[in-house]
Amino acid sequence: MEIRIHTCGGSVESFFQDNPALAARILKGIQSRSLFTGDIITIAGDYSLTTFVASRVNRVDLIAEALPLWKHPADILDVAELSEDEFRERSHVNDPARQQRRRSPKRTGEFAMVFVEVELTGGDRIFLAAKISVPLEAERLHRLRMLFSSPAVHFQLRLGGTAILNLKNLVRFTLYPGPDVTPIDAWPAHHLSRRQGSRRVANAMTGTTPNL
Repeated sequence: MEIRIHTCGGSVESFFQDNPALAARILKGIQSRSLFTGDIITIAGDYSLTTFVASRVNRVDLIAEALPLWKHPADILDVAELSEDEFRERSHVNDPARQQRRRSPKRTGEFAMVFVEVELTGGDRIFLAAKISVPLEAERLHRLRMLFSSPAVHFQLRLGGTAILNLKNLVRFTLYPGPDVTPIDAWPAHHLSRRQGSRRVANAMTGTTPNL
């Protein structure tokens, strides 16, 4: 088993355990949602002992066979990592004309894919695809928020294995498409692309009034 610890400062420390019984013991002791609730995470090798402050760890990767099948919150069926290119292609971020509008009607019980960009402390960005079973309309916003309001969330790595994110270090998450229910405290505004931003700067310099 390989263990990778990603810190807020951007460093990645890798550890391994080639004894199947010891690897199984490590995995048995890990609960994904409570991994970061303690003060420290300690890894003891034959020649060294390394301790991480849990609050300064963004993510832990586990690469092994027979990983535990931790459950996601209700109606979240699966969460998997994407590369940035895969994320942009499948969410149509670079082609707004093909993007699904947030208010598109969804029927309870249907399956849907939601693409998520996550930013953590230190600027680390992670791209995910979540498969969900559409809940009752009154619960849709709550269920999606619940996925990122717990202490941690786990997902499948692109090249195999499982990662656990420390959501205490969450800075931002963006959903494509967002839920069809709008939070009552949300600010009604759209993403500004780099091209649009450059055009508005040029308008400001020439005294042209942009559309509001």
